[in-house]
Amino acid sequence: MKKKVAILTQKGSLSRDIQTDTKVNIFDIENEEVSGVEQIVLENTSNNYFSLLMALKKVSMVYVDSINSDLKNILLKIGITTKCKEDIINDKFINGFIFD
Repeated sequence: MKKKVAILTQKGSLSRDIQTDTKVNIFDIENEEVSGVEQIVLENTSNNYFSLLMALKKVSMVYVDSINSDLKNILLKIGITTKCKEDIINDKFINGFIFD
């Protein structure tokens, strides 16, 4: 099964919301293995820009330290799940990464 997930980072750690120095790391996953990676530095940190970018990139899940409820709701409405720091303790994919 193919899917795309995004990990939002800042200075080597999961990003707290989206800010000007947030990097969006998009992983193509096929059969539980990473088959491609793309990194985007956000030009615009508005909720609308970010949610549209995720939709255009066909991302199905976003990993982030924390996210504002408005953005979380927008993403949910367009079919994108978010996992925050407290939700990823036993997550197989994200635990493959080392964060500060």
